[in-house]
Amino acid sequence: MTRSDAALVQSAARFDRVRRDSAWSLLRANQAPIVLAVLHANFVESGEARVPATVLFERIGDDLEALRVAGHELPQSPQRYVADWLDAGYLERRTGSAGTSGAGSGAGSSAAETYELSADALAALRIATEIVTPPRSVTESRLTTVMGQLEQLAIDTDTDVASRLESLTRERERLDHRISNIREGRIDVVAPDAALERIRDILLLAEQLPADFARVRRDVESLNVQFRRDIIESDGARGEVLDALFRGVDVLQDNEAGRSFGAFYALLINPERSAGLDRSIDDVLTRDALGSLKPAERIALRTLVERLTSRGGEVHEVYASLARSLRTFVQQREYVEERRVSRLLKQAQRAFGELSGDGSLIRPTGFTLSLSKAQLGSVSQFTMTAPDTERPPGLVDNPPVELDLDRVRELINESDINLYELRRNVDATLEDLPVASISDVLDRYPATQGLGSLIGLLSIGLERTVNGRAVLVENERDLVAWGDSGLAARVPTILFTQSSEEHP
Repeated sequence: MTRSDAALVQSAARFDRVRRDSAWSLLRANQAPIVLAVLHANFVESGEARVPATVLFERIGDDLEALRVAGHELPQSPQRYVADWLDAGYLERRTGSAGTSGAGSGAGSSAAETYELSADALAALRIATEIVTPPRSVTESRLTTVMGQLEQLAIDTDTDVASRLESLTRERERLDHRISNIREGRIDVVAPDAALERIRDILLLAEQLPADFARVRRDVESLNVQFRRDIIESDGARGEVLDALFRGVDVLQDNEAGRSFGAFYALLINPERSAGLDRSIDDVLTRDALGSLKPAERIALRTLVERLTSRGGEVHEVYASLARSLRTFVQQREYVEERRVSRLLKQAQRAFGELSGDGSLIRPTGFTLSLSKAQLGSVSQFTMTAPDTERPPGLVDNPPVELDLDRVRELINESDINLYELRRNVDATLEDLPVASISDVLDRYPATQGLGSLIGLLSIGLERTVNGRAVLVENERDLVAWGDSGLAARVPTILFTQSSEEHP
């Protein structure tokens, strides 16, 4: 066998691209076992493909508490972890009135914001599950499935009439032989072990379908974006995609992925096939040979059709919704305005490129912006003045007010960023860590002033970069959350370093 060096290089390049996928990053993450366990519990074991945000935060909060009791260090809030997983591509967030899929959605079905596993996260879970619980052996049912599919494919693709008739005749003879045996009381019943093997292979195959659904949904959304871009950026009067839409072609369905899913969904919603599948499941669950099925396996089998129909319907609705949107985009000539905006942006970019060669893009403005600072002082430091043309009103005696140190701190927090407190928090964090990020500081010391605390830490970080006590990492940003509200922001990556110098 001759091996192609070019094919080998291309294969290496393909596998290198895989390293940038979310599935790869999830499997190699430092806390991969924790993340996989939490995602599996909330989206796979629960049978819910989509979970409302409030429900998910509550459940993950319980999961984190149980893991902390077991000795795992998990300092962040559920909202923060979900934000990190969303940013990493493990979760997808949907907005709207869509509820959860599967059992247990309950009152959460009216939530405006829901989360579901991404295609990459489902792929990572499948890989990890196969490693943890691999098939016990090469099963007879799998080999039977492969052989049966190949034999049927050979028959279905045969164009020779005589050969097709011969195949059908052999099949009829086998059926006649089985009918004869049954009439004579000779019934071949599959052994219990073989029956369990087959049903578990079926369930394993069904478990892989959610990842396929998620991948199809992602692909069709990407196709929609690509088609819109092609329409807008087309240089001609119409363009290939635009011409197809004007001819009434459903470009989202008229491709390999669309046709494949269309055939799958048509089979899934076929009333006769669906009813037959329901009857088969009911019959299988009553068989004595399958009496040792686990409760979870019985539930998975009983809800198989419902779950497939629900997820398939979601993907079909995405197809239909995007197709309608794309037709509206063309029929109402929205693309004309988009093209005009695109041309104007390109012109502006070209003009900017030409102007950038005439001088530096970075120049001092001569303007200094300083943060406000609270000014505290005794009332005895103030002197009263009055315009010459106006006499002040009579003085009013006010009783003295007790003002303790805590109240002074409250007044400072209400009027200004407490940089003193933030510097102290940074230094305290560096007593435990040689290098600390803004997230490390906020994990140990809550943001008492919300967004103001984050701005203050950024100011201190930039201030310390001057004398080397902090480092600004170029072209990198961190997702930093504060409080329990789920608010987060992307900020430049700043790393504080230890120093023996005293801070003011």
